[in-house]
Amino acid sequence: MFKEAVRSLRKDLDRAVCYWMVFMLSSMFMYLFFHVSLSEAVGVSYIYGKNDMPTLLTTFDVGVCILVIFMANDFYVKKKSNELAVILMCGGTYLQLTQFLIFQTGILMALSIPVGVIAGKLCFPLLNVAFRYMTGYEISMALGGQPVILSSCIIGFEIFWCTFVNLGYSYRNSIYSLLHGEKKIKMQFPDFFAVKVLKYVYPALYLGCAVLFYFCGSETGQMTVLGVLGLVGLCGTLDKVVLPWMEKGGADKWVDDGEKLVYMGLFREDLKMAKRYIILFIASAYILCSLTAGMIHKGTEFALCLLSFSSMIPLLGISLMFRFASEAAGRKSQLATLRKIGYAKEQIKTIVRRELLWLYGVIMAASLMYIFNITAALCIYGLIPVTAGVALVVIFVVSLTICGCVNYRYNRWSI
Repeated sequence: MFKEAVRSLRKDLDRAVCYWMVFMLSSMFMYLFFHVSLSEAVGVSYIYGKNDMPTLLTTFDVGVCILVIFMANDFYVKKKSNELAVILMCGGTYLQLTQFLIFQTGILMALSIPVGVIAGKLCFPLLNVAFRYMTGYEISMALGGQPVILSSCIIGFEIFWCTFVNLGYSYRNSIYSLLHGEKKIKMQFPDFFAVKVLKYVYPALYLGCAVLFYFCGSETGQMTVLGVLGLVGLCGTLDKVVLPWMEKGGADKWVDDGEKLVYMGLFREDLKMAKRYIILFIASAYILCSLTAGMIHKGTEFALCLLSFSSMIPLLGISLMFRFASEAAGRKSQLATLRKIGYAKEQIKTIVRRELLWLYGVIMAASLMYIFNITAALCIYGLIPVTAGVALVVIFVVSLTICGCVNYRYNRWSI
């Protein structure tokens, strides 16, 4: 099965490269975070169990890296369902199915982890320069001790659970479920008055929390609470307002515009398909912005917040790009159908461009609604300097824009 696994990797090289990149960057960032936070300049110690801000921030960053890898692994394996079904139909055993998956993910992990560690070592001098510029302290990379042990334990934990989940996926699925997916039972509730009211409550909660940032004063803890409430409002707005409108009322208005009907339909499917990725991306941006509050007088903690934001946002952006690019790779047959029913190639390029403009535009607008207001409120109350606030916004916009441009170039190339 090793040859078949390698052949499958070559055939589906686009998704394999994206999966490799997510695993490599996550390993690199975790390696760097542990060396920075456990250095003498920052002073994080998991042995003595400190519950200070650097410890919580490091734990949050590493947790996001782990979650990103699990989500990427889950998506990558599920996209192999058709190949797994073919193996079963040709008389393959579940052991061969397991070997097919383990060989593929094992090869990608074996190639990504060493590269991530080496990249972390190469980037460490630049990170040290940035840290010294912001705090006046230098950090040194330890060759042993806690950083290496913790990095090895977390990476080993990821490998174990990804392998364990892949084993379970290959064992519990039949040919039918692999080809058609698992059916989910949807609960149908009567259209009560309270349910109708929620359609107005969620948008009001999302927009209202953004305004309340300016009334928090120096109570920065309230900003984190408002960010969580705003995230609940955003989830509810997507589920109860935006998606139902696009599925029922919106489509009727686009019947006369063939291009808009297609790209808005693709945009709707993107929102439904990658909602978890989008929420994780926006939630991490909210939380990291909120944690930055009040750290301007604590040099090392403030620098750690900025470094976390400038690392996590590109990583999550690449994770989003991996999700959308992988989905676009599976749409070649749909785009070919459009060509057969009369759409010109230039029209399809326009459809792809506008779909991504809507997708990344909505993600950026929904995120900046809170990132901009959080940073503006922090600057008004003097909790962070204006330059730091501008840096947070610029890092976010540039990272998401680059990912969107790469996604667009890939989609155009795949047409």
